[in-house]
Amino acid sequence: MNIGNKIKALRLKSSTTQEALADALGVSSQSISKWENNVCAPDISLLPSISEFFGVTIDELFDLSVEQKLHRIENMLDYESELTDEVFNNTKEFLLDIKDDYDESHPSRMDGRIYTFLAHLYHHRMLSDSRYVSQYARKAMNLHPNAKEDQWLLQKSEGAVVWDWNARQHNSTIEFFKELVEKYPEIGRNYLFLMDNLIVDHRTKEAANYLASYSKLPDHNAVLVPIYEAYIAFAEYRVEDAWKIVSHIEEKFHDSYDAMFEVAGIYASNAKYDEALEKYHKAEEIYVTNHKEHICMDHLQAQARIYEILGKFEDAIKYVELQIKYLEEEWNITEGADVDALFEEKRRLLDKIKTDF
Repeated sequence: MNIGNKIKALRLKSSTTQEALADALGVSSQSISKWENNVCAPDISLLPSISEFFGVTIDELFDLSVEQKLHRIENMLDYESELTDEVFNNTKEFLLDIKDDYDESHPSRMDGRIYTFLAHLYHHRMLSDSRYVSQYARKAMNLHPNAKEDQWLLQKSEGAVVWDWNARQHNSTIEFFKELVEKYPEIGRNYLFLMDNLIVDHRTKEAANYLASYSKLPDHNAVLVPIYEAYIAFAEYRVEDAWKIVSHIEEKFHDSYDAMFEVAGIYASNAKYDEALEKYHKAEEIYVTNHKEHICMDHLQAQARIYEILGKFEDAIKYVELQIKYLEEEWNITEGADVDALFEEKRRLLDKIKTDF
């Protein structure tokens, strides 16, 4: 159904005359007639007023299919930095309305797709709201630097370190992933998330047992086995053993992007920034030389962070610019929330340079 037919259907359903609709929109009744007879379409600037008059969304005016609406939601979550309450609520209601009847049997779709959309929707709002929590908590702390409540809010909004063990432990998440591993033992990804949380909680014996199981999976990543062995050794304070494992990884997997990226992360986690940069550069070299099809730019982001830590702001800006270039060349993304965030990051770093002078 095109928009003219949709307007006519909504008008008749609401018992509205063409004249009444025309008066409300500030157009002639002849214009309404032309729309409904598909002679022409309403100007795009009138769409919000038309949707408001009939109490429907603009999407509903176009009678988009479910898949078209989901695609629009996906783009919205990718490109918009904030959603209005109306957009959020309309999107939520649409997803909740279709979740029980949505056909999950299509081979190219994963099960639980609508729940994933709902999770993304709430996560999007959580991230956008957390920026305001951080902003206002920082302002409050500059006025009242000893305010514990604001420190707590800043900690929560920025994912900062939590000191109290009872608040920072991850047992609930661990138990969930244990259940997933037991239910789907063939899926390696769940072992990795489980081990990540076990290791950060220093539950290394459990992590080692799951690593042994993971290493036996047919499609396990061979690079990650010694990587996790190293992290387990660090968590057990066997530092010398851990660095020996790292050296072995560097020798055996010296031409692997994944290995160099992970090793760089280990060096960075131990504040060995020069060594970390060397390995990130190596990973970048492998990426460019092999034309590796890699869907992330984490190695660029990591280097920008390290250079900022080292006070080398010009180099940090260079790697922020490389991220902007990456989004444009690899994903054809030149605008939207991710690009805006990177330009804001560049401005922040430029301000640091100005402050130093």
